Amino acid sequence: MRHRMTIGAWVVAGLLIAPLSASAQLPGGVQIPGGASLPTGGFSKDALLSQAKTMLADLTSMKSSGKLAGEQLKQVDTLIPKATSLTDELAKPQIEATRLPQLASDVTDLQKQVTALKGLMK
Repeated sequence: MRHRMTIGAWVVAGLLIAPLSASAQLPGGVQIPGGASLPTGGFSKDALLSQAKTMLADLTSMKSSGKLAGEQLKQVDTLIPKATSLTDELAKPQIEATRLPQLASDVTDLQKQVTALKGLMK
């Protein structure tokens, strides 16, 4: 019984000391306090930023191409500010880890709309 209590005390001590370690620096500049990390199948800030920049360039190109009908051109005009805002937020040096999944979802949603618009080009 005494042995179990000793082991339990060491486990509790280890759990209390772990959060005091330095913050982990993830690739892409996302810091998570306590040394936690995102799942390996998760999101890369750099990859999301690259996608956002590509979408912004695609939207700008579509707008100036003259190959979209009026309704699609209006849609491009509404998507450009969203893509710009998303790109600006992802370009920040640090992003809260809790914000990254939402940003990834926003990139995915925007990507679907941009892909649909590309399919409508004459």
